[in-house]
Amino acid sequence: MIHVPIVNRPRRPRNFHVLTKPIGALCNLDCTYCYYLHKEHLLDDRTGKQMTDEIVAEFIKQYIAGQDGDRVVFTWHGGEPTLMGLDFFRRVVSLQQQHSAGKRIENDLQTNGVLLDDAWCEFLRDHRFLVGLSIDG
Repeated sequence: MIHVPIVNRPRRPRNFHVLTKPIGALCNLDCTYCYYLHKEHLLDDRTGKQMTDEIVAEFIKQYIAGQDGDRVVFTWHGGEPTLMGLDFFRRVVSLQQQHSAGKRIENDLQTNGVLLDDAWCEFLRDHRFLVGLSIDG
């Protein structure tokens, strides 16, 4: 029998990426081609489930703490995440800063853009969100 010595390899940083749907399947459009069309009916959820303040706070804290790298990326998707409102995303950024532990925090937002106005655009610019704009409708 041959014994192969166990080599202690350095542990690679634990990095992962989560697609966060803070409003579930709820959307302000009803595109016939949408892959998410009527998902709320399949899930028996006609009103949409929103992340509560408590859940988003715990999610952000654990998501950042669970990663070893110096960069943490949050991706906000939907349905339509801007239905959560600008104040929700202001809280998100504040919580991210509070729990960043020196890590670089980045945000992506996938949106149909219908609700974006000057205030949204200033916020997204000021906090360096990477915005994916779906051409819908």
